[in-house]
Amino acid sequence: MSETTAAEAARKAVTWAHCAEDANKYAHEHEQQAREYATQRDSGNATAYASRAEEWVRLRGTAVDMANMWANVAGALQLAELSEHS
Repeated sequence: MSETTAAEAARKAVTWAHCAEDANKYAHEHEQQAREYATQRDSGNATAYASRAEEWVRLRGTAVDMANMWANVAGALQLAELSEHS
């Protein structure tokens, strides 16, 4: 099993942060589409888009949590790597 470096953990944090940004974008787009369908009294599509928006919001939350976790791991690994070299 290979060890994760601080740089690798930081890259994972960035990847998850990008995922959170994308999920946020898609959540807003689906919320907007749901509102548009609701104003047209198309409850079937409004409900479907609202449901998809909720899924994107949940994914955004998970992605934010993962980005924070990997950022914390990167910080801890950076400290460990610095202490190894001193």
